[in-house]
Amino acid sequence: MNSVFHLQWNRNPPGCHNADIPHVHQHHELLFCTAGEGGQIAGHRRLPLQAGDLFFFPAGMRHCSVFRPHHKFDCFVLDFQSSLFTPALAGDEEVLGVVDKMSRFHGKVPISSSGGAIVRQILDDLLGEFQRKGSAYHAALKMTTMRLLVAIARDEEFRSQGLRICTSPSKDDLIGEVIHYLQAFYMNQITVNSVLDFCPLSRSHFHAVFREQTGKTLVQYLTEIRIEKAKELLRNTEMPIAEIASQTGFRASSYLGQIFRSATRMSPGQYRKRCTSDRQTEVGSYTTDPCGVHDGSATDDNGESKPPLRRELAPL
Repeated sequence: MNSVFHLQWNRNPPGCHNADIPHVHQHHELLFCTAGEGGQIAGHRRLPLQAGDLFFFPAGMRHCSVFRPHHKFDCFVLDFQSSLFTPALAGDEEVLGVVDKMSRFHGKVPISSSGGAIVRQILDDLLGEFQRKGSAYHAALKMTTMRLLVAIARDEEFRSQGLRICTSPSKDDLIGEVIHYLQAFYMNQITVNSVLDFCPLSRSHFHAVFREQTGKTLVQYLTEIRIEKAKELLRNTEMPIAEIASQTGFRASSYLGQIFRSATRMSPGQYRKRCTSDRQTEVGSYTTDPCGVHDGSATDDNGESKPPLRRELAPL
């Protein structure tokens, strides 16, 4: 990891040797107080500090600790740079938005008591990773730091203040994720319940939104995907129809036959024979046959028709 990253748990005083001297960094500093009380100078403001308080000093911001006589405070101090994250990645872009919003508070970041407890736990986990330096160390640091920033972003007190960031997925995003799921796992048993496991909509709302976005019901959309996959296997393989049914999510070859005939007016066997016949028969120039195969004919430089290409086909 080339960027600055450091985490320590401090008891102040003594803390860092320059903790009470105004200073700036070329990296960000996040401070979370776990016990005691004191203060922080952020820019030109002096702010009180107590257990559960969260401070953030962006790169270039003047800051220092303030120690009250006969008082101590314990804190985590996390130093990191924005280059830990890649703006081109959607998740990284979101956490950089959290960093930007924290910067706008100019010191003390609002967070609820329940949010503070979550932040404390994640910082404990992060300190363990930082000290152990186990397998996939850099990935663990980045992942746990992202957990920390996401926890801050989701805190009710933080969310209620100022700029809105990290918005929830839109209806387009939710249905797009469902469609990707159907396209990737069409061969599995898929029900509305299995979709609602990861799509946070009520059953009735999901049905309405899915039809609004696709013009079809979930069953219709999934069936179309499965039929197209079955056609592809019928055209391009000699796989038995029973196996094709199994690999495309149909319960049995008889059920595939029923649905396939309804969609194409042919049985799977008739479709396969038709495709085999059409591949071996010359048809008009660039005419697409019912199986989606054209004959390869073309025109010459003067626009005149050229004879279709003839190919020797191996016996099926």
